[in-house]
Amino acid sequence: ATAPGGKIMIIGMGNPIQTLPISAASLKEVDLLGVFRYANAYPKVIELLASGDPHLPDLSKLVTQRYNGLESIPKAFDMAASVKDDEGNLVLKVMVDM
Repeated sequence: ATAPGGKIMIIGMGNPIQTLPISAASLKEVDLLGVFRYANAYPKVIELLASGDPHLPDLSKLVTQRYNGLESIPKAFDMAASVKDDEGNLVLKVMVDM
């Protein structure tokens, strides 16, 4: 989601077929940007997140499933390959806490 006139970045290689509300994006004059290259992006992102900028969205909501420990890694990878979890919740980002 973004404000009218905003930008949405499609990052990485998700499913090869995506369903997007193109008409809604067009009416709101939203730019859709595809990004696959991560070179030199991490330092800037870390700096941005560490800044505590109140205008940034709550990124903790992007982590939708969490697992604990090495033994949970196979389950975490299976979940990351899914669109929805067993309760029907969207899978966006899967984390394994060590």
